[in-house]
Amino acid sequence: MNHATQPQENKAPRQQGQAIQVLDEHFNPRSARIDDDRVTGRQVAEAAGFNSIDKVIVLQQLLSGALEELRPEELVDLARPGVERFFVIEGDATFHFFLDGLKLEWPRAKVNASTLLRLALKDDEFELVQQQEDAPDMVLDDDDVVDLSQKGTEQLKTRKVSKLIKVLYNEQPFELQKGSYTTEQLIAIFQVEAGYLLDLWVDGKLLELKPGQELKLKAGMHFTSHPPRGQSS
Repeated sequence: MNHATQPQENKAPRQQGQAIQVLDEHFNPRSARIDDDRVTGRQVAEAAGFNSIDKVIVLQQLLSGALEELRPEELVDLARPGVERFFVIEGDATFHFFLDGLKLEWPRAKVNASTLLRLALKDDEFELVQQQEDAPDMVLDDDDVVDLSQKGTEQLKTRKVSKLIKVLYNEQPFELQKGSYTTEQLIAIFQVEAGYLLDLWVDGKLLELKPGQELKLKAGMHFTSHPPRGQSS
């Protein structure tokens, strides 16, 4: 007597493709799925909604945090952990720099400090420091811009935000809380001589601070003062 072959128990269907996260230059995310475990730069660009790879730069953020350009026909294995985050940005060239010792590249010559902090996967408890060969390291505010197109490779690092910053008044150092101060507050802190006006050195020139003016302090600012100028009769 023949027995009908019993059907095997159905297995759960395998979810097709791999999930990736695609971001633009403003870090707006977009989720997408790729049908293959191995993907090219062209496929990532298409998943981000671009029809032509010639107009965009595809960057892969590695598990280490480094950023590398993914060429149109270059393959990357999505099955490996930490390879699912990509940036797809309109542009035709990238600019290289080092951030916390990692080599990164970005398709904009000028980029502000807040963007660089986000690329370093750091929150607002950190600040960006620009390393300079012939001058002290400079702490950058979020809206300060770094020009990556300058000669040499930019060297940057992040560090925990310091609550105090050092400024100078007539070569005397003062450690003050980060933040904004009025001209009158600074005059009181520096104990400027009565009637004198407060100045700030900017690019080798003296800028007189006006009454009631509010100034956001940055490390290394250099202040001085002068007596009131005589008025012409």
